[in-house]
Amino acid sequence: MGAVQTILAALEHTGGKVITNGTGHKAQCPAHDDRNPSLSVRGIEGQALLHCHAGCDWRDVLDALALTPADLFDDQAGARYGYDDGRIVHRTPAKAFRQSGNTHGDAQLYRRSRVDDAVKAGQTVYLVEGEKDVHALEAIGAVATTAPMGATNWTKVDPSPLAGAHLAVVPDRDPAGEKWLHDVLDSVDGKAASVSVFTPKTGKDAADHVAAGHGLNDLTPIPTPTEVSTRQVRLTPASTIKPRPVRWLWADRLPAGEVCLTPGRGGVGKSTFHAWVIAHLTRGTLPGVHQGEPRACIIAAVEDSWQRTIVPRLIAAGADLELAYRADVVTDEGAELSLTLPADCDALAGEVDRVGAVLLSLDPLMSTINGSLDTHKDRDVRQALEPLARLADQAGITVLGNAHFNKSSGSDPMNAIMGSAAFGNVVRAALGFAADTDTDDGGCVISQVKNNLGKLDLPSLRYRIDAAVLPTDEGPAEVGRLVMLGESDRSVADIMRDRGDQGDRSERDEAAAWLVDYLAEQGGQAKAGETIKAAAGHGIAKTTLTRARERAGVISMKDGMSGGWVWSLGPRRIHEGTEETSSETVDSSVPSVDSSGDLDVPQGICQVCREPLDPVLAGLGDTTHPGCTPERTAA
Repeated sequence: MGAVQTILAALEHTGGKVITNGTGHKAQCPAHDDRNPSLSVRGIEGQALLHCHAGCDWRDVLDALALTPADLFDDQAGARYGYDDGRIVHRTPAKAFRQSGNTHGDAQLYRRSRVDDAVKAGQTVYLVEGEKDVHALEAIGAVATTAPMGATNWTKVDPSPLAGAHLAVVPDRDPAGEKWLHDVLDSVDGKAASVSVFTPKTGKDAADHVAAGHGLNDLTPIPTPTEVSTRQVRLTPASTIKPRPVRWLWADRLPAGEVCLTPGRGGVGKSTFHAWVIAHLTRGTLPGVHQGEPRACIIAAVEDSWQRTIVPRLIAAGADLELAYRADVVTDEGAELSLTLPADCDALAGEVDRVGAVLLSLDPLMSTINGSLDTHKDRDVRQALEPLARLADQAGITVLGNAHFNKSSGSDPMNAIMGSAAFGNVVRAALGFAADTDTDDGGCVISQVKNNLGKLDLPSLRYRIDAAVLPTDEGPAEVGRLVMLGESDRSVADIMRDRGDQGDRSERDEAAAWLVDYLAEQGGQAKAGETIKAAAGHGIAKTTLTRARERAGVISMKDGMSGGWVWSLGPRRIHEGTEETSSETVDSSVPSVDSSGDLDVPQGICQVCREPLDPVLAGLGDTTHPGCTPERTAA
């Protein structure tokens, strides 16, 4: 049974109406409440095309029919495109491509002999981006051709058979299609008898145009790029845009078709987590929209060796290496370069489409940004990330970038991301990473620290990095492998807050000890400005010293009506002596507070220990932490 028959049988099984109209079929779409048949089913060589005129995605249609993408092909393994020179291009239902047969020498045009005959007869030859588009146009009576292996490879094909031809060029409606169009026009400039450019009436490409039931005369002519003199603003009524649900690459955590981040400090296994995600995607085991359907992933990694680290790490994670692709850039001179954003976005779009990738791993994201852009400037970062966001949206691929935390002691993971705040603002979701030093098993924590399209109160997850030893031809290779341990009752923010509090307390205690010693040496008091200057000479910042002053119970007062501010020790501390006072200040976790409570403590701050209160407790009127009472401290 062919693909069209399989789909028609499934439609009839649902009880929907199916109408045959000669060249195709119309049916009630099972993905929505369809009173009038709005689903077109069209057969082309090797496969079936689906198009819902109400806007349902073809994947939703298949889901409603309990079918898979493989059911769109006559052969469940996918399509097989044979070239006249013996080259064979294989396409899987997951839109992964490979070649076999004669893959050496100059690449030939697809359907070369038909192209030769059409040029001799003066027929129009249609140029499109892929073999599926060729088959679609052939189904409505055209002679069409393309280059093997996608839009980015047109420059590698021999265009000489197109000399003297009347050409109709139909680019895809995406950035890669724009670049492909320029490549095509450059290759036939001054050689073809005529060149016209068309755009599909419906959808992204020629196959979508045919799937919607349109013919050759329905293609819309557009000016060639040389004829376009100005940019135009286009207004689209929101009523014409069909709303769609969010699709999740990883259920509830990483949205499909968006730019996402995985920030954290070095050494917590962020890259190993990327390998974990890639392994599950290439096996079809990651909970989400692609579960049960192995999909391709692209990796642009600049810090680790592919031979010694990345490939062994992928093997240890259990990835299907046939679906894990290394992304490099090759110049016309044959030089190999690293991927650079935003310069390579258009070329990348073509490769994403060619292999059907659903994840682009950028490790780290910062290293892929053009060196001429300042990653600490909002405008420059947006200049790099916004084209990437458009690519993600148009191609439906999740872009997952590794990012590092800076050395700040704050507890907000998004504020701790190194570089401009735009890194955190542009992305739609982020998973924070931190090592939990309070555990004995070397565990770490993953938390949802941003989720614009979903829930933020998802449980944090615990994991650890185990050593994995892999045999190689040159001896064993040891790499890390991520092992999920379950949910965690501590979040990344909790860990960062605890770590920051410990660091702040240690720093403040040292500053408090120095301040008490200094003021005691000055007879119990000194001018505030002179004290701050002296502290700076010992490497103590003004803000740290100010917090230490409060912790040490040092009083700040005005020296007369026209005098400056002075800092003073209380009488008891002056007579106690500096060494004993220092020891007491450093060892005590709670400062001395007058039981009368007459100190001016801001709202939301504990009246005793001067640390922030829980917002819920503060809202209920509490002024101290449980256990932090003036009576306890005075005792």
